[in-house]
Amino acid sequence: MKCKSNRTSRARITLLNSLTPVFVASIFLLTFLTPNTTFAQDSVSYSWENKGVIEITESETWALDAFDNLYISDDGIINKYDSDGTLMFSQSIKSLGRMTQMVLINTMKLVHFSEEQQTLCYFDNTLSPMDDCIDLAEEDIINASLVCSSDQPNKIWVLDNLNLTLNLLSLDGLNQSQQIKNLKGILDMDNIVQMKEIGNRLYLLDKSKGIYVFDMYGSLLEFIEEKSIQHFEVVGSTLFTLIDNSLHIHAIDYDDFILVNLPIDGVIELKAENEIFYLRTKNIVHKFKLVFN
Repeated sequence: MKCKSNRTSRARITLLNSLTPVFVASIFLLTFLTPNTTFAQDSVSYSWENKGVIEITESETWALDAFDNLYISDDGIINKYDSDGTLMFSQSIKSLGRMTQMVLINTMKLVHFSEEQQTLCYFDNTLSPMDDCIDLAEEDIINASLVCSSDQPNKIWVLDNLNLTLNLLSLDGLNQSQQIKNLKGILDMDNIVQMKEIGNRLYLLDKSKGIYVFDMYGSLLEFIEEKSIQHFEVVGSTLFTLIDNSLHIHAIDYDDFILVNLPIDGVIELKAENEIFYLRTKNIVHKFKLVFN
């Protein structure tokens, strides 16, 4: 990421303000007592506290809400677990086709996306079905492959593989939709495997190139060139990237970062909420707390 020297102090303030309290004291000491330094794992003292595991089948998907409730699909069923790992609700989804993604619009609304059926279906916080499903063909979307929630109320991003077009759909039909067209032709994007909007910024991971960052109007703000990113997470103004079984913690827009080794091997996805990291391997979601000493 690009960084001008006169923005170093702002970078550190951004990093401090964006992280949860468990990080603040340690990062304050690291960044202000050791100026103009990019930190590797051997210069940071930290530990991982194991908080439990939940099994997941390799081909299934999962989601996490703001209350640390975990949603995991399991052979045609959605299961919702609380922060202690206790099963709260289950719901059959076999009639909706194979689930490709679960997306939390908010703590009261969950979206079931089926690439097979090209539909979006909704559930409330007890996993009870809500409303009718949306047929994406009726929205002129031909080959949807990814979805993610938007910071704009009742909207969802849908990636159409036809010319790599991004569609911001209004779920209630009351607000105007918008498009970002022909990403392949304009930005040479080819293999988008993940996207997420946070803070009115839309992040798209092209696994062969890096992360593209757009504003809420579809203008490109930044390109983070890194061909080794496996998965990413954004919390506040902090970007977490999974690279070679290590976690890179960046202040968005700046070069300052911390790199820590993960406590387990084979991590393929990560999510973070309320000081807790959820690290997914093929068959298990591991729950850890990262503590800087």
